[in-house]
Amino acid sequence: MHIIVETQGADTKPGTKQLGSASEQRLRFALRRLAAFVDTVRVSYRDANGPRGGVDKQCQVQLHLRGRGNIVVKTTASDWYAALQAAIRRAVSRVVKHLQQSRPPHTQPLKRLELAPVDLGTSS
Repeated sequence: MHIIVETQGADTKPGTKQLGSASEQRLRFALRRLAAFVDTVRVSYRDANGPRGGVDKQCQVQLHLRGRGNIVVKTTASDWYAALQAAIRRAVSRVVKHLQQSRPPHTQPLKRLELAPVDLGTSS
């Protein structure tokens, strides 16, 4: 599983490296059981209204599933880590749901075999 972290204006934001490593660590942990299905994860951070503050930190997580398409989740929160956590939670939920829906339907269980009675006969 390949993880790409992108930030808008990375040179101007303090703590960008910590955010990138925390993002990768949290994603690997959250997707550890789904890693066989996920090829690439792209995380993008964007500050919607600049330095004015408020609930404007956007996190977008895009997962490319092997042979099954893409899933994109976008969240907004007051800080980067809350936006990341919300995006991860939604992304994992959507991946699981997508995989469950794409599974072939359950086959009918085999019927119990009934054996014909065997005449053991008695040897006399």
